[in-house]
Amino acid sequence: MSEIDVNGERLGYDRAGAGEPLLLIHSLGTAAWLWQEQIRRWSPHFDVIAVDARGHGRSSRNGGFTVRNVATDLAAVLAAFGGKPAKVVAISMGGPIAAHLTDIAPHLVKSLVIADSFATQGEAGATRAAAIEKTIRDGSIDDYARRYATETLVEDGDPAHVEALVASIAAMSADAYIEAAQSVFTSDVVELFKRVTVPTRVVVGSRDQRTPPSLSEAIVGLIPGAEFAVIDGARHLANLDRPEGFHAAVDPFLLG
Repeated sequence: MSEIDVNGERLGYDRAGAGEPLLLIHSLGTAAWLWQEQIRRWSPHFDVIAVDARGHGRSSRNGGFTVRNVATDLAAVLAAFGGKPAKVVAISMGGPIAAHLTDIAPHLVKSLVIADSFATQGEAGATRAAAIEKTIRDGSIDDYARRYATETLVEDGDPAHVEALVASIAAMSADAYIEAAQSVFTSDVVELFKRVTVPTRVVVGSRDQRTPPSLSEAIVGLIPGAEFAVIDGARHLANLDRPEGFHAAVDPFLLG
């Protein structure tokens, strides 16, 4: 297992390939494993780096989780790996994290792909975070994980993806998941996205019920020159649900 110590945390990561850095930022409750297929496809072209956010996967959670803390961690990882500007692909909670990364270390971000994400969820975000905490406290992280996975991924997808998502969430402590959910769903990065100047493509599953396409359209309206693509039939984790559609939407931008 590969690990790196930054900012008082020990972070697990996957890294493959060589050349221009490509940073992948995962969703809430997952980890670098979410990008397994993308790492396979993109490592012939890039130095692909996928880091487990603090409190997720193999990473510690000594200093607590905020989206800005995670962005600071990722900036430190990129600096440790040579400090070259990276192309960044971020999904779900990765969107707000990428916005903070671009704010903290603009010299480390060359371009952005934002998938199935949002700039703000307003009051609905705080309500959602509170509901998640109540559900987990009243039940268990295991029960929550099962329900979340079955409601998030497409019905005709690979059953192994459901089991991987269940296992990933269930492996987190309840406190870690609740803390992360609170930070993620109450994030407001509208002003940060307005200041993004790098080339950006926003993509979203046509059936994304967690962060509906309207939220991705709002991001496009904030980032000057941002491109937009809809991935037909995908729900919230489009790279798992419809990998061919995901790559058709992202690869021309990333590899062009």
